[in-house]
Amino acid sequence: MTSINSLTSDNEKRGKLLFLSALISLFMFVTKITQVQSQETILNIYLTSAIYFVASFLGLLWAFNFQVKKQSFLYLLQSSLFVFSEVLFIEFFFFQKFNRIYEAFLLLILLFLVFLGNYGSFLMANVFNVNLFKKIPLVHVGRTTSYVLSLLMLYFLSFSFLGTGLPIYLLLPIFLVVLFFIVLVHYMNIGLEQGELFRKTFFTVFVVFCLFLGSFLLGTSHEIISVVPVVGLLVCVSVVSQETMNIEVRFGSFIYIAVIVFVFLLNLLLNIIQ
Repeated sequence: MTSINSLTSDNEKRGKLLFLSALISLFMFVTKITQVQSQETILNIYLTSAIYFVASFLGLLWAFNFQVKKQSFLYLLQSSLFVFSEVLFIEFFFFQKFNRIYEAFLLLILLFLVFLGNYGSFLMANVFNVNLFKKIPLVHVGRTTSYVLSLLMLYFLSFSFLGTGLPIYLLLPIFLVVLFFIVLVHYMNIGLEQGELFRKTFFTVFVVFCLFLGSFLLGTSHEIISVVPVVGLLVCVSVVSQETMNIEVRFGSFIYIAVIVFVFLLNLLLNIIQ
């Protein structure tokens, strides 16, 4: 009887998470399609994103039947921040009001991917939350999902912050705070102990921030600049996640570093051309 109740509860939660993901994607599509102004103001974009953030947070609490612990709020914040970053990215990517039909189809395809991303993010939060009550093997899948979502969030937010046109004295501190949160929560998700947690978080944040700063000062293309910190995070997490640096990891790190150098050179080339 207990297992049947548990199965019913799991199916109910998955249904709620699916509904929440679909609802968010649908609202994003309808809102953008029915946009009246030729361009949204930056303040409105951030307010809209904040509304989706709050709605996602409260929606997850509802989907989890309010069965959460103190640490659960980190998982809720991580998933809600992912939705926030998606909305920002969509808004800045489609900054203008639609004038062509193909743009609407492109948005529809993009929002289908957003739906999948949201659902994966919500399932991840659910896995970590359930793991606080009883240990489950799916937590390893949740950790992998956390890794992928951290990379996507960093790209979305980097692109959006650059698109905002903030002065450098605001851009860098905001980017630093968001980066610290993304890295810290992911390292907590993969189970780093307290002593290692902050040391490796600060190491990763320092490396990624330096790469972002260098890329920002060199380049002009937001799409290209935003790739550099993502690759930096990819390298750092790959290194941190390994107990020992075997040959495969060294080779992988060499590839990542080569990609960073390539993106830096591409940034420089685009800057010279423009």
